[in-house]
Amino acid sequence: MPATHPQATSSHMMKTTKRGRPFLKDTLDLFATLITSMELTTHKQYFRSFPNSFTTDDACECLSCLKFSQSNRTADPRDPDRIITTTTTTTFSMTRDMAKAMSQHFMDARLIENAIDKASNQFKDRSVYQITPKGLHVLERFISKNGVNADCLVKVFQTQPICMKLLHLERRASDDEIIISQQVVTALFRRFAGRSPNYVDEVAAENADPAVEYNKRAAGIPLTDVVERAPQLVGKGPLQTFKHCFLAVNALEWLCDFTSIVGRDEAAEMAAHFVRFGLITLLSDKRKSSDSAVIFTVRGTATGPNASGTTQGEFRCTAKAIYRITEE
Repeated sequence: MPATHPQATSSHMMKTTKRGRPFLKDTLDLFATLITSMELTTHKQYFRSFPNSFTTDDACECLSCLKFSQSNRTADPRDPDRIITTTTTTTFSMTRDMAKAMSQHFMDARLIENAIDKASNQFKDRSVYQITPKGLHVLERFISKNGVNADCLVKVFQTQPICMKLLHLERRASDDEIIISQQVVTALFRRFAGRSPNYVDEVAAENADPAVEYNKRAAGIPLTDVVERAPQLVGKGPLQTFKHCFLAVNALEWLCDFTSIVGRDEAAEMAAHFVRFGLITLLSDKRKSSDSAVIFTVRGTATGPNASGTTQGEFRCTAKAIYRITEE
């Protein structure tokens, strides 16, 4: 005869990192709880329809008082024939400004995106949002792990692309920072570079079905060949064709889309480690001297019998910066 144990209540303050973000696990749990608590519908704006979407107000209203209940069934240690069901309810509460800041964090982590303007990376008032393929991957894992009834989300999973292989990077329990080693960086780079060079027809990609375009990007960072003078001969050397090139901003987007990285700053740090280990190198950065630039520098020491790389790596997060994959 099943017995219901009194509902357990717990208070849990979300830990934040040195960057001011919630820890990854809290971020993903809060995101999935939000989506399973909202009704995703079709919204119309600018004479276009956006299925399986939600608005800024929907997200803020739901985050103002969000509840998630989790039930665990265990055998009664005093009577093996009895089943004890313990229900734990977690309540999240936040102001509208806090809700918008959290939603911005979901955007930075590439869990949601602006349905009207895919290129926008700002969570704005009076706008419409959809779940990304990475967000659907996180949502599916959450539903499966916690036994959440998600019948209302079946249509979303059936009609939108989902990230089938999200690379999860291990983090330190104390501060949620990604654990860096040459093995980790190399494994991430192999996924980033793909099994073979991923040359994508840009014209065809613009007109491709979103699912087809996404699957092509999933194969590795889209590459192109660039005709430039060698970096050390700028302005006076002969033009050369450099293979396996990509824009710095595209690298940041790819790392956020296909790994557990939760922001461009984390992505830039990992890209700087690619530079440190000689996996990629800067080809050109034609930004004007007056243009602002964010440059991430990482330091470390290579360890192990097969260790390689330098003690420092730099990655330029500018719109004009072009990197290439090295021969190594």
